[in-house]
Amino acid sequence: MKNLQPKLIKVAVLMGGSSSEHNVSLNTGQNVIDNLDKSKYEPVAVKISKIGKWFLNGKLTNQSDALTGHDIVFNALHGTFGEDGKIQALLEHAGIKYTGSGIAGSAIAMDKFHSREIFKLAGLNTPKTMKLKRGENYIARLNFFINKIVKLPVVVKPCSNGSSVGVQIVEDIKKMEKAIAEAFKLDKFVLVEEFIKGRELTCGVLDPALEDKGGARNFSTLTIGSVTALPVTEIIPVKNHKFFNYDAKYKTGHSNEITPAPLDDVLTKKAQDIAIRTHQILGCSGYSRTDIILKQGNGTMYVLETNTLPGLTKNSLLPKAAQTAGLSITQLLDHIITASLI
Repeated sequence: MKNLQPKLIKVAVLMGGSSSEHNVSLNTGQNVIDNLDKSKYEPVAVKISKIGKWFLNGKLTNQSDALTGHDIVFNALHGTFGEDGKIQALLEHAGIKYTGSGIAGSAIAMDKFHSREIFKLAGLNTPKTMKLKRGENYIARLNFFINKIVKLPVVVKPCSNGSSVGVQIVEDIKKMEKAIAEAFKLDKFVLVEEFIKGRELTCGVLDPALEDKGGARNFSTLTIGSVTALPVTEIIPVKNHKFFNYDAKYKTGHSNEITPAPLDDVLTKKAQDIAIRTHQILGCSGYSRTDIILKQGNGTMYVLETNTLPGLTKNSLLPKAAQTAGLSITQLLDHIITASLI
């Protein structure tokens, strides 16, 4: 009698890497492995060490052997190499299917300065931003920017880093040099941007859109064309964190995350519309999450950045928003993989 059991889809879960988000990526990857539907998928752990060594199911191997022989690569990398178009180019060249955005969308979104320039051209609000290059003489430009264009406090951050690594709010000009020097340790380009006081919001999107299950979801999503925006989350850092920094993101009890955000319908739809627009403007695919500041007082929304590979750990915001919309982590992963196999 023939075995009627369907063939499992072999998923290489790619995690780790040399970026500052190595540990977050390992947590994302393990959570993906733990929550894949084992009746449909066969997960295989592919890890890259901090020094670039490749491991397949815990055994040292080479890059080619680690990535071949699977039906799809689930890209659970974060930051440099994983989220900036490099691994995407490698996989495209090898003809390997993978989850998340392609080469161009990943590269542009990773560069916060270039993505903001594109957002501005599309009519979206972004903080006034100055880009510094390591080694250049930027003192005169910086003084003009701080004294004439914006005023203290300002935000100093690496141009292409994630998880808020290296981000500082500078309120005293005497601390500016140190903050910039620390950011330059992580990136050869550093941004100094206007600090906008307001509420921190984030909104994830899924592409292609979720099917309407006839009221199965608990809270409203917004679908425009082929993209669905999930419920908006408001982030309120606690324990003296001035913003949603690395500790506030990943340490339990260091922030209050409210999904759906306590916003009226108009502001909710506005945030969801922005998340869909930024996703489409950058040419993203699969899924993304856009960070927004709702300015105190006048209700203007400012786009900070779009994350093309938002975290999928137990504490991550995208899975929580999906759950609020009636989608379990297993269903979310299935949606992402199914879309990427088309």
